[in-house]
Amino acid sequence: MIAPDETTFAYIKGREKAPQGEAWDKALAYWKTLKTDEGAAFDVVYDYAAADIEPQITYGTNPGMGMGISQRIPTAAAAGGSKASYEKSLDYMGFHENDAMLGKKIDYVFIGSCTNGRIEDFRAFASIVKGRKKADHVTAWIVPGSHIVEAQIREEGIFDILTEAGFQLRQPGCSACLAMNDDKIPAGKYAVSTSNRNFEGRQGPGARTLLASPLVAAAAAVTGVVTDPRDLIA
Repeated sequence: MIAPDETTFAYIKGREKAPQGEAWDKALAYWKTLKTDEGAAFDVVYDYAAADIEPQITYGTNPGMGMGISQRIPTAAAAGGSKASYEKSLDYMGFHENDAMLGKKIDYVFIGSCTNGRIEDFRAFASIVKGRKKADHVTAWIVPGSHIVEAQIREEGIFDILTEAGFQLRQPGCSACLAMNDDKIPAGKYAVSTSNRNFEGRQGPGARTLLASPLVAAAAAVTGVVTDPRDLIA
């Protein structure tokens, strides 16, 4: 459980189905008790400095086969697990050990799904594409996670930024996350996707999926290749 904080409370307050008046005060008081007890002991504690974590991208056919975007694809020994499974995965993706991911040409970009279809994700995406144009050879599917998010995209001017950059906003839904309807990646094509699964055929028979964040997806969409978004941020 992650304890709710002031950001959480601010998000909920005033929404259609949120408690109002005295009911809100009562609910808020209760929600603030949903945290770890003082003096609680944990078996293991991990501390991370977020600034030290570079943008990530996957190179294989499960979400665990990921790496820092500036790194090279690890060897089978370094990756651990079954060597046969590892080699099968790289063969499917058309990659090799020690390949660099930066500069690899991509064909599709998908931002959306339940994983990265929030308004914050589209704000991040727009921060990269603003003032730029989509690469001509890239097909991009821009799919909000809900109609509420779609309305926010329009209200905040993100729709105009996307349109000027050559993107088209699509109807909310699962879309290319699991090759829904006609939103399928053709066999052998590479898609930088903000969804949460990259199994063989997940986005279409023979599709090759590179899971990434909205920032990495945006950078790839405008350059046409796997790109470190930090290189595009002024």
